[in-house]
Amino acid sequence: MKRILIILLISLISCQEDSLQISDQVSLKNLPENFFKENISYTIHSKQKDYKYTNIFKRLPNTEFSKFYLKKHSNTYLPYFNVTINLNKDSKITLEGVHVLKEELISYTREFIDFSAENQLAMVHLNFDEEVLFKDYIDFLSFIQPLVSDTITLNSNVFIFNTKLLPD
Repeated sequence: MKRILIILLISLISCQEDSLQISDQVSLKNLPENFFKENISYTIHSKQKDYKYTNIFKRLPNTEFSKFYLKKHSNTYLPYFNVTINLNKDSKITLEGVHVLKEELISYTREFIDFSAENQLAMVHLNFDEEVLFKDYIDFLSFIQPLVSDTITLNSNVFIFNTKLLPD
């Protein structure tokens, strides 16, 4: 009887779905709701190999876009020179609405901030189309990290938006 209980227990445990596993092919809009709420590690399933990822960003509702959010919370963001970078589902990148090639983004953003910020600490706000694949989101976050410095920080909120819900 004891063996049957042990086998049953092992079977139940092994059959449970692991909620901490995510495919890198899922779009941002289909990520589990708790993904952006807790600072926990996930196993990301990729065609090449599985790997660990720990999310450090909070997600705002997909009706928010950084420019509107900054305006609503101006007291929080007033001390910063605020810059927005957007990534759409076709991997098009814009900086303050201007198309920028990925290989030029880091240097172009630094130059833009150096020229415009007038010795003010800069905060970069990242916007992602909700149709962006999770793998592209992770790749972009890794790509943008070298931008962070003593004078440039990333907003801890990411803006994942639905283009149909944005105002004109």
